[in-house]
Amino acid sequence: MNNNVKRQKKNCKCCNKEYINQSNNQKYCSLKCQNKSIRTTDNYKIWYQNYYKSEKYKQTQSKYKNSDKAKNTLKIYNFNNYERIKVRRKKYLLIEKNKKRKSKLDVFHNALRKARKRQRTPKWVSKKEKYHIKIFYLYRPKNCHVDHILPLLGKTVSGFHTLNNLQYLTATDNVRKHNKFLGE
Repeated sequence: MNNNVKRQKKNCKCCNKEYINQSNNQKYCSLKCQNKSIRTTDNYKIWYQNYYKSEKYKQTQSKYKNSDKAKNTLKIYNFNNYERIKVRRKKYLLIEKNKKRKSKLDVFHNALRKARKRQRTPKWVSKKEKYHIKIFYLYRPKNCHVDHILPLLGKTVSGFHTLNNLQYLTATDNVRKHNKFLGE
């Protein structure tokens, strides 16, 4: 040990904890704090992003995952946290079940909406006007919805699926309007 060390109380640069230095240029109370402060620098973050994408990282991960140490660690963790894992699995399965059900409902509602549009398109609408309706949908502005001025299935009034019954509305306005006719 060096005898020329000026022992004095200092504050750690990382955790601000008070410590007595072991060397003259010591800035951290422990190696843990030193590593922690190094990992917060921008250079380290850039290096880690590149390392994370590299083949070397993937190889070390797969090597560890296939090792006996990793398998034993996983067994111990699963044994010690059995109840927690059970609850997490239940939540996950419930979410997955709801996703499947929701996607089936979405398909059903989309089919209903298409059928309603088809029913509300009059026979006298020409192919040219149907083409213009398609164009109207395709070139809608960002963050806008195509809305029917007179709703297709309103409570008080119902309109047709024609070009002169369509308008662009922002998403919030369209959700607020819902299935109503806001007469002027």
